[in-house]
Amino acid sequence: MKKHVFASAALLLPLFGGLVGCTQPGQDEVQYIKVSMASCSFRGVDAEPLRIEVSTSPAAWNAEPSATWIRIVEKTDNALLLTVDDNMSAAERTGEVTITAGQAEQSIKIIQVTDHTLQSTYNTTGEFTMGAVISPNARYVGGYTCIYDTEAGNWVNQVVIIDIRNDKKYMLDPFPDTLYPLYDPCAITDSGNVFFHCEDGKIVMFSLSGDVTVLDNIPGAGKPWLSQVASDESGVWVGFCLGGETLYSPVKWTDGVPEILQKPETTYRGYGWYQGCMARGCSLDGTVIYGTAWEGLDSGLMWWDAEGNVRWVGDELHKIKPVQIFDQQTQTYYDTNLVDGIKGNSTPYSISPSGQWIAGTYQTEELSENKTEIIYTACPAFYDTDNDQTYTFPEYSGAACLGATDDGIGIIGMDGAGGIVSSTVLIDIATGVQISESTDWIYENMGIIIPDYSLLEYISPDGQVAFGYDLNGTGGEMMRKWYVAPKPQN
Repeated sequence: MKKHVFASAALLLPLFGGLVGCTQPGQDEVQYIKVSMASCSFRGVDAEPLRIEVSTSPAAWNAEPSATWIRIVEKTDNALLLTVDDNMSAAERTGEVTITAGQAEQSIKIIQVTDHTLQSTYNTTGEFTMGAVISPNARYVGGYTCIYDTEAGNWVNQVVIIDIRNDKKYMLDPFPDTLYPLYDPCAITDSGNVFFHCEDGKIVMFSLSGDVTVLDNIPGAGKPWLSQVASDESGVWVGFCLGGETLYSPVKWTDGVPEILQKPETTYRGYGWYQGCMARGCSLDGTVIYGTAWEGLDSGLMWWDAEGNVRWVGDELHKIKPVQIFDQQTQTYYDTNLVDGIKGNSTPYSISPSGQWIAGTYQTEELSENKTEIIYTACPAFYDTDNDQTYTFPEYSGAACLGATDDGIGIIGMDGAGGIVSSTVLIDIATGVQISESTDWIYENMGIIIPDYSLLEYISPDGQVAFGYDLNGTGGEMMRKWYVAPKPQN
């Protein structure tokens, strides 16, 4: 178990204050310093050394700590190994290590918390194949690894389940992917049962003891697909199946018994259903469920209440606008419906634990002046299911809502409406006031610095665990997940 608090590991780039460089008069060579961590934090006592990658031009460089309690354990051509003395005071302390190379200079901020402060740990699942999932109450994280066996000539999968409370890792017996061709993890329960989508369309569940269950087909429909699970006490799972009245049908399981949920009367665009819709996530007790349409490119956001009644999220903003668009190829007009409304995504974390808040994106559509194209605008939107009220935030144009807590803190993904989130910020939904960047919020509330490129998806019901992903994993891996949790109790 790692004892140091993970440090921020953002790559420092030119023009953004992270790559420090200069050109000396009369020389063509640009002098620079790049470090893998611009700031880092250590535990108050028993902090293990922390390695920081260093790249410079010129190649020769020096490092100097600003305080005696910061110690350089080792220095190589391309790395620095740092540690700190125990902090026995009741106050946090800060310092820095200054790196120089020629005329270039770069500082690394060092923060050491006191041993009296609540400690958190940062972990990534970079070794997992296709990411990881976290249980509703943030008890377990689960995923799998896939390694090619050259002697056998096939891929070997191994399911991995981590108990966040004590950092215990369960490595289940490996098996050839011809047995269960795992694709990605889709959900994990608070008792450690983890579900996977398989490339052959099956859903397979693994328990901590290694028992394997393949979900049955839905009666009257076909193969099931699981999206999320509620608390163990509720016994609720949600997802969808192939078939039924449409190509896809939303499904709720209660103690393993499936029920196909009703769809809105018409599609998001006001037409008859063909492809259908899917349940994506649910409240902790399983009484409130949300899902998305899948008709063409429409992903209209819907929700089901405790009685199973279905509505479009923020339906007071849902407007269908018949128009005629001019087809330049045929030189004729054709009828279609434009829509203003709230759309969702396929993630299972867009609802607060109680089900009060559902996160989405408010999108409007307008016909261009020459009537040949559609102009789209989008901004974050949170829907209050308790009070039937929608909050939109046009000042965050192009962003999307990702999740929320029961006390009304919303997670917004900047640039998320375009599909790729650049950063995540937290806001007070009721007032619209931005609280902070998510990494700052984690530091202020959990006492730990994490990489700036960490994107927040989920905050546990008790507010003690944060879960998300980053786009700068080892080798540029896109699916690396991370979590911040209280220091494991051994």
